[in-house]
Amino acid sequence: MGRQLPDRFDVKAKFSSHVQGVAVDTTAGCFYLSFTTSLVKTDYEGNVLARVDSINGHLGAMTFDPSRRKLYASLECKDDEIGRGIARKLDKAAYTLAETRFYIVVFDVDRLGDKNPEQAMQKYEVSEAILDYKTKYGCSGIDGVAIAPQIGKKNGKPCLYVAYGIYSDTSRRDNDHQVLLEYSLDRFSRAGGSPKISRKLFVFTGNTTWGIQNMCYDCKTGCIFMAAYAGKKPEYPNFTLFAVPVNQKPVKKALRGLEADGSHLSLALWQKGLVSSTKGLRGWYFPQASTGFCTVGNGTWFVSVPKKLRSKTQTATVRRYVWTEKSSDSWLVLPAE
Repeated sequence: MGRQLPDRFDVKAKFSSHVQGVAVDTTAGCFYLSFTTSLVKTDYEGNVLARVDSINGHLGAMTFDPSRRKLYASLECKDDEIGRGIARKLDKAAYTLAETRFYIVVFDVDRLGDKNPEQAMQKYEVSEAILDYKTKYGCSGIDGVAIAPQIGKKNGKPCLYVAYGIYSDTSRRDNDHQVLLEYSLDRFSRAGGSPKISRKLFVFTGNTTWGIQNMCYDCKTGCIFMAAYAGKKPEYPNFTLFAVPVNQKPVKKALRGLEADGSHLSLALWQKGLVSSTKGLRGWYFPQASTGFCTVGNGTWFVSVPKKLRSKTQTATVRRYVWTEKSSDSWLVLPAE
């Protein structure tokens, strides 16, 4: 892995919004972090190596592919309160409903230091989410992204999984599942466009606030981990972290709250972690992961959390964690613990 990975560092830069995601590049010895309208590349001490600013939209979670040297991030350009707030900060016109779009942005990380780093960006439209926005499943757009072996396939090829954002709404029943779009990574080798999804998958978690904020595949456990802000429905435990094993075959069946839509491809949660009174619903309380987490695959994880500055701006602290299965209520601990 080259240089020794850090235990902790603060990003030595200021941003108008909080951190949204983090990825580590052990080959280049650096980290990538998103701050809503900015992407930043830092060394292991948090010094800025490159940045892309004034991205007119909500740049959220990210995932890194070391073999392709590409960084994949979610981008929302939408007409809701979040979109309007971003437009005000950038002094730009807000998006209308007709202009609302969701994208996967692919960054060529080795070009981020160029004089025009924006040229390192390529956008791909997530048309499925645009169709579902505000009408089905409580869809508010997209956020969490992760690269993982294709679920249910032996020696599955790497796929990109994109999670819907889900509005928090205690009055509706169709928003208690997380929705994952599955794409072949090869779909993102062309120049732009609207790649076709391979499958649309549903995971029962109970309602969350804004859906899956961050996702990460961990080869040590064979699971895709999904971090969320806690939901508000009192009938659920409202965990903030869930895991989905990739070695399971999706099951097509009618789902609670979605009976009127017929059958859907469903995935089961990993049966580790805290037990709930709802059958099959397992998870943890680890809210730190909601603003960024990633793994290097050997039990070492990194978590990014917001850090407010006196100037009313934001930066982030990135800390190293290690995997543990010593108890059901914890999954990551600081090395000193």
